[in-house]
Amino acid sequence: MREQVPIHQANRREMLKLSGMGVLGGMAASSLLPTKAQAESAIKIAHAMWIHGHSMEIEYPERVASQWRAGFSINVEGKPGSTNWFHFAIPTPVIVNDVRLRADSVILRFKTYSVDAWVRDVHVYDGETLIAAHNGVNLSKDHLFERFLIPDRPEVLWGIGISIGVSCGVESMDHHMEFFAAGCDFMTEKPA
Repeated sequence: MREQVPIHQANRREMLKLSGMGVLGGMAASSLLPTKAQAESAIKIAHAMWIHGHSMEIEYPERVASQWRAGFSINVEGKPGSTNWFHFAIPTPVIVNDVRLRADSVILRFKTYSVDAWVRDVHVYDGETLIAAHNGVNLSKDHLFERFLIPDRPEVLWGIGISIGVSCGVESMDHHMEFFAAGCDFMTEKPA
């Protein structure tokens, strides 16, 4: 049995030692990653920009039974059998230190309250240009960090918008969806 050390007296090194981690544990964990995942984790993100969930815009408000904006999220109840689009305008740094940024991926934090309410599609725009379309993702329940890659990491010209296609079924289930935040990772490197 391991010796227990009060947390307020243990420094980070002691905590890692007590947890069985440390250099060897970290090396062992990273060696389990596939080579592609290791290469992708080496990509340096220049900026990560986020916007809060309560700023989300609803394209078809008449297809919503209710909505509630709070300090921590927006909660939307879709009407049974409906589809809709929810939109996030991401604050977008376009040029930093005389270098044009590239859009790497977008991230969503959301949950639905049943499998009969789901995120169907995730589209990413730079101004009016569609730069990524993830169709048929069909995600329900808890998704507190869901990343969607942007193919070819294009240079950003105008501003990033994320459009989320949602659907509600006709079952007598909960059709609430809650969105906490949306973000975009930007990089300066060209894709390999």
